[in-house]
Amino acid sequence: MQRSLSEKQVLQQLDIVDFRHITKDKVMDFASMLQNMEPDVAKKAIEQFPEFARLALEALQDYRSVLEKSLDANSESSQRCFSIYDEVIAALKSCLAQENLSFEEKKYYIEQMKEVARMADKKDTENKHFNWRVIGAGAAAVIAVLGIGASLLGGNTKINLPKFKG
Repeated sequence: MQRSLSEKQVLQQLDIVDFRHITKDKVMDFASMLQNMEPDVAKKAIEQFPEFARLALEALQDYRSVLEKSLDANSESSQRCFSIYDEVIAALKSCLAQENLSFEEKKYYIEQMKEVARMADKKDTENKHFNWRVIGAGAAAVIAVLGIGASLLGGNTKINLPKFKG
């Protein structure tokens, strides 16, 4: 990959006068630009910005907090939805328990209960997919920061993930 960003370009993109003025909210932007910087520029930036590691950690902790809040909100929303499904099923069971129902009426209530069960299953699947996307986003952020740190320290940043067998 060609490294082409000059110090001036990086400072302009971050909208700061020098690297000592970088803020926690811009540290992830800075980290993502490191791989495209001239090596001398990256070294100079890190020298001017000795608290990079601390701010990167704080940014990741803030990101973790956002992810946790997102997961909690999703869980709470799902629980409310499942409670409503439970109430509907209970009401349908009550209707089904009435005496003197025709076969067609019983069949109708059973079909309605099956439809609510399908909706609950769909909601559960959506919830699981959402959780995996959140986990994936968090893992990608951690891998990116670790990879950038390793590349700055001259480490091997090639990551070999296992192949999915599905």
